[in-house]
Amino acid sequence: MIHCVFVYIVNKLKNEIVLMTQNTHNPNRHEVNIPIEEGKIVAAHVAATKEYLLIPDVQRDHRFAEGLRWIDAKVALCMPVVKPDGDCYAVLELYRTRAEPYDNNALYTVVSVACWAGAAVHQAQERVTLQRTAHLNQELRTLLQNYFCDLASIDTMLTDMLAVVKSFIGAMRSSFYILDRDHVGDHVLADMWDDGWTSEKSNIPKKKIKVNLSLEPTPAELVAKTGTSLNVCDAYKDPRFSKEIDPTTGTVVRSCLVSPILDKTGVIGIVQLTNKTNAQPFNAEDEKIFEVFTSYCSLIVHFYNMQQKKKYYENLNKVYSDLMNLHLSPCRHDMDEIMETNGVILPPNNFKSYDYHISEGSKEDMPGLICYMFVDIFADKNFERQNLADFTLTILQCYRNNPYHNAEHAFCFTHTLYLILASNSGYFDFVETAALMIAGLCHDLDHPGFNNNFLALCKHPLSQMYKSSMLEYHHYFLAKKIIEDKNLLSKLSIADRDRILQEIKYNILCTDLAVYFQIRAQLTPILTERAFDWTNSCHRRLLKGILMTTSDLSGCCKPFGVSKTIAEDVYEEFYNQGDKERALGYTPLSMMDRRRSVNQPAEQIQFLSVVVLPCVMLLQNLFPNTSPLTDNCRKTQEQWHEEIEMRGQKLWRLDDSMQTTGRNRTGNKLDSE
Repeated sequence: MIHCVFVYIVNKLKNEIVLMTQNTHNPNRHEVNIPIEEGKIVAAHVAATKEYLLIPDVQRDHRFAEGLRWIDAKVALCMPVVKPDGDCYAVLELYRTRAEPYDNNALYTVVSVACWAGAAVHQAQERVTLQRTAHLNQELRTLLQNYFCDLASIDTMLTDMLAVVKSFIGAMRSSFYILDRDHVGDHVLADMWDDGWTSEKSNIPKKKIKVNLSLEPTPAELVAKTGTSLNVCDAYKDPRFSKEIDPTTGTVVRSCLVSPILDKTGVIGIVQLTNKTNAQPFNAEDEKIFEVFTSYCSLIVHFYNMQQKKKYYENLNKVYSDLMNLHLSPCRHDMDEIMETNGVILPPNNFKSYDYHISEGSKEDMPGLICYMFVDIFADKNFERQNLADFTLTILQCYRNNPYHNAEHAFCFTHTLYLILASNSGYFDFVETAALMIAGLCHDLDHPGFNNNFLALCKHPLSQMYKSSMLEYHHYFLAKKIIEDKNLLSKLSIADRDRILQEIKYNILCTDLAVYFQIRAQLTPILTERAFDWTNSCHRRLLKGILMTTSDLSGCCKPFGVSKTIAEDVYEEFYNQGDKERALGYTPLSMMDRRRSVNQPAEQIQFLSVVVLPCVMLLQNLFPNTSPLTDNCRKTQEQWHEEIEMRGQKLWRLDDSMQTTGRNRTGNKLDSE
């Protein structure tokens, strides 16, 4: 009796089993291949069904016309070696030449061996694949880090990555496609990076080229349309592809592995490996490693597309910037007129009084008076008069025609700040003084006439750009742009320019009342304890914040006739916002509700008491000569009290205000309207 065994290895890609002969150490041995199919040959049938067969009489079993094929056996036991993932890895074919059937002990032994063999093979394959993918992960992470940190270009990074995956899998050529999603038409266009043949030893990064994937039926074109991965074992026999030469790469395609790069909208890129160096098709392990690579490729494509969009919008911003500069350029007539007096005009006699307001004269004098204030403080040492005039005219025309937040308010702010700085010279250095003056002029640039809360409520683009102080950040952004475009600081060193811009940013942000209350809370105890230190930069910054708020609210510290007119302008702007809030279905605050205009005097008294008076008193504590601001504020408060008494309204008291705080706030939906 002869006992023998044949071992067949399953080739899934070719759908066949390969007989392993005894001289397996000979790499040039001839392979015996049998197609996997049910019936005909026992081993092929077992590979197809993945179920063992115990045949007591091979010759009389009509299911298999060719029997065992290799030998005239009487009895056979054919056992599949199935891995835990369900794949059939091999087939064990045991046979006897005499009619002695295999008993249960033999069957149990063979089943045990096959199970352990399947588990061992699976474990070994997984370990090798895991080691290779871990190594590939490390290589790709290093390349991506260099790319994302701007240490390598897209061309260099893709060339290196394609070379890495080509080496790991043993492919002869690799290609990377990023689809042109903006192309209009039926053709599939893409930017392609091709790594070249393995025989090419050049380290020069490959440049992208534009290719049309629709010229011929190719694997890449098919994947781009279907969005599914493709493993072509033999392109010569695949009827989907008409030519054996890929027209996009000029490559003779025998086998290829192609994978799409997807996002939520569909295919955004394609990666292709062509022809293995061992002339074999790409196997399951190759597909797993390739899957790791394509996961990194999705990051590359997203980052690449993001960079392209970034470049597009950067250039679009430049176009818009040029257009804005064209329309922001002052009228030649205005420039000629202001330069006739060398950029300044003589101020009125009461110009250096806190009582002065531009409404007493002509608004057309504002550019010349602003230039006068700058020249008076800085002389001609630091600013070119031509640039200063150009800058001033541009800034003033960037203010919208709002009832309150307009060019007149910017002038009033700058004038008050000028008076404070001019009468208290020596406390701030040039950079601090220049930053305060420029910030004062620019602090409400392009103000839309609505506050930050409203911008957040209606999801204005500015509210999406900045987390807080949206308007103030916008004012600074425009101020910085115009300062740079008009070369206002051209006579200064780079260090001074940078420092002035930083100071301007801080100063403008301080005009947000939410920031003011924070500053006031920090500065008040310092002044109460008489601990203010002029050499302490933090203390100085707090004071500059109070300076900005004082100047911003200085309209309340004018003679009552002027301050009342300013208050009316404020209310008109507030009411415009309240009307829009009501149209959106919200209940506006009392001061923004046109229906409650009767409350204006009481609201003004409350605002002066809670916001304005504490601010000017803090400033007076350090600069006693600013007492006229405090005096006017108190007089205005008294005048509003008289307004209430004349109207027969209830007098506002602080205690009453504290009890009603928070009852009506912007953002509460109307209950019924």
